[in-house]
Amino acid sequence: MTLPEWLAGSSEEAGFLRLVLDHVSDCLVAVDTEGTIVLINDPYCRLLGGEAEEFLGRHITDVVGPQTRLHFVARGIGTHIGYPLEVRGHKLVTKQVPVHKDGRIIGAVGLALFSDYDALKKTYGRISKAELAIPSKPKAWQSKFGLDDVIGTGPLMEAHRDALKLAAAYDLPVLICGETGTGKELAAQAIHSLSDRSTGPFVWVNCASIPSELIEAELFGYEGGAFTGARSQGKPGKFELATGGVLFLDEIGDMPLALQGSLLRVLQTGEIVRVGGTNPVGIDLRIICATNKPLVELVQTGRFREDLYHRLNVLPIEVPALRERGDLAHLAEHLLARIATRLSVPAPVLTAEDHDRLVAHTWPGNVRELENALTRMIVTGHISTASLDYRHRSPSVDAKSDLKSRMKSEAHAALRAALMQAGGNKQRAAEVLGISRAQLYRLLKEQSPA
Repeated sequence: MTLPEWLAGSSEEAGFLRLVLDHVSDCLVAVDTEGTIVLINDPYCRLLGGEAEEFLGRHITDVVGPQTRLHFVARGIGTHIGYPLEVRGHKLVTKQVPVHKDGRIIGAVGLALFSDYDALKKTYGRISKAELAIPSKPKAWQSKFGLDDVIGTGPLMEAHRDALKLAAAYDLPVLICGETGTGKELAAQAIHSLSDRSTGPFVWVNCASIPSELIEAELFGYEGGAFTGARSQGKPGKFELATGGVLFLDEIGDMPLALQGSLLRVLQTGEIVRVGGTNPVGIDLRIICATNKPLVELVQTGRFREDLYHRLNVLPIEVPALRERGDLAHLAEHLLARIATRLSVPAPVLTAEDHDRLVAHTWPGNVRELENALTRMIVTGHISTASLDYRHRSPSVDAKSDLKSRMKSEAHAALRAALMQAGGNKQRAAEVLGISRAQLYRLLKEQSPA
């Protein structure tokens, strides 16, 4: 094992240090400020299945994987203690800290605090929850997805994942743009799960779904008795709930203009005032926004504040549309397997004709539309051209009756699939279909026998 100059002393000291590091039972690796491996001990080499010479001089992400944060730590971006890391199928709990010399950072060291994750869980199980102060209830407002859930192949999706990793490394506002159904919230959750705030809450608000007269109280909270119908004890808003984590503002383009100034002030001061309140409340959070609207055009027409736009558009991310990605077949196979597992049925095999139909479609609803189409395929046994081409078909008068019948059949199949997917929960089924619960009940009533 070769030691870099900044870790080596006299030859005798260097030899003793090499001996000590190789006898440390837990994995240890060090990188320079470029993320290049300059030291790695024998336990880590054994875990990786190679010799030190195979790994020295290579970038840490090439050896350990993109989930490591060590190369960021080596550039002075954060410190990670208790950071979970999976390497070659082994789950580690790591400590990643910078190395300082003469007041400057010259690299970073990663040490596996626990190289045996299963042993760690058993150890935790033997210690009382009171001693560890483990909360008995799971945390609310947690992100459910990470970078591994951003499925896709090809240069466009690789660039997208790289953009998410870069955004996660800096505690700055992010503006995610993309068409409906591309996976903007998935991107936001991936950023949160990779960031230093990953243990904090991930709180989301859909700015388009809350009435304009209620959105201020929803975001900022309110004091008791602030308005008619308010709780007597008051209620914290989403900003307070997201303290220590991320507030995801979906459909930011639909935020009322009058409220945009209040959001701008929060970004500038890090303080909020509840509705009906008099004292400012300090908050510490990160803002991630998403929109499918052209914010630049909204700025030009006076429907979105230009100063707020520049505050939010620090790290812009564009989620690629499905028709641009070039990985439709790969994604469809993955989604089919996932949907079939969720519905507890065998995954069907796409035929050449199925592939042709999928590729020929423009997918205005993107991944969400593709998932719905594949769900219908599992339920009905075929991919319906009528359902895929609903935006582009112009039926003649003679064909309208047949089209109506097919659409009714497709609607019935979609409803059954959504209810199966939601386990019979009508609210979740409505969310799967992208309709209101009232619309769902109306469709169910129409299909029930008289």
